[in-house]
Amino acid sequence: MAASKIRKYLRRFLLVFWLGAFGWMFYSMQARGVDAAAFASDGEVQVALSSEAMRFTPAVDTNGVGLIFYPGALVDPDAYGPMARAVAEAGFEVVIIKTPFRAGMMARNRDVAFARTTTLMADAPQKAWIIGGHSRGGKMAAQLAQAQPDLMQGLLLVGTSHPREDDLSHITMDVTKVFTSNDGLASEEEVHQFAPNLPSHTHWVRIDGGNHAQFGWYGWQLGDRGATISREAQQQQAVEAIVEQLRRVQQANASA
Repeated sequence: MAASKIRKYLRRFLLVFWLGAFGWMFYSMQARGVDAAAFASDGEVQVALSSEAMRFTPAVDTNGVGLIFYPGALVDPDAYGPMARAVAEAGFEVVIIKTPFRAGMMARNRDVAFARTTTLMADAPQKAWIIGGHSRGGKMAAQLAQAQPDLMQGLLLVGTSHPREDDLSHITMDVTKVFTSNDGLASEEEVHQFAPNLPSHTHWVRIDGGNHAQFGWYGWQLGDRGATISREAQQQQAVEAIVEQLRRVQQANASA
C-alpha cells in the first residue's frame, strides 16, 4: 500500500477516534444525580435560568457580595447547581456562566464567557464579586484576574492546578484554593508545584479523600482517581470554604 494511502487512512482513523473520544467525554460529563429541586425557586432562593447563565439569588440578598463561577471544560453547568444552591441558601448570590459548547479551552468561547461576566457585573455595579471556577474554569478565572484584577474582589480556584503560566503572586484580592488528595487531573503535587504563582495570603483548603469529578455532579472523568469520601461530604466541605471566602470579602467591605 502506498504511503499516501496509509497517511489518508491514518488521518481518517484519528479523526474518528478523537470525535468518538470527545463525544464520550461530553456524554460522561452530563449532570447526574442532581435533584430538580436545586433549580426550583422557593421562599429562600430565586433561580433564573437562561442560555447564558444560571442565577441563584437569595430571597433576601443583603450581603452585597456574590460569586461568578465557571464550569470545568465539557462539564454540564447543571452539575454545579447543588453547590450554587447551597451557597445561595447561606445568603450569597451565585451565577454560573455558561460557555458555548462547554468548551472553555477554546479562546473564542472563553472570551464569550468573559463578555457575559462583564455584562452581568455592569448590571449590578453595587455588588462585589468573587470570580471562580472548577478545573479549566479555574484557569479562566485566573486569566481574568490577571487581565482585569479590578473587576473582582476575590479569586476562587477549585480542583485546578492553575494558575500555571500566569504569575498572580502580586494580587491583593482575597484568594481561596480548594483541592483534594485524590484528584487525578489537578494532583496535590501540581497544586503545590504552582503555589508560588499565588499570593502568600492565599487560603488553602485541602479535602482529604476527595477527587476531581466530585466537585460537581457528573460522571466519571478520564484520568481521575477514586474518591474515598462521598460526593455529599466533598461538596459540603467545598461549600463551607466558598461561604467563608464570601464572608471574608463581605466583612472587608463593611470595614473599609
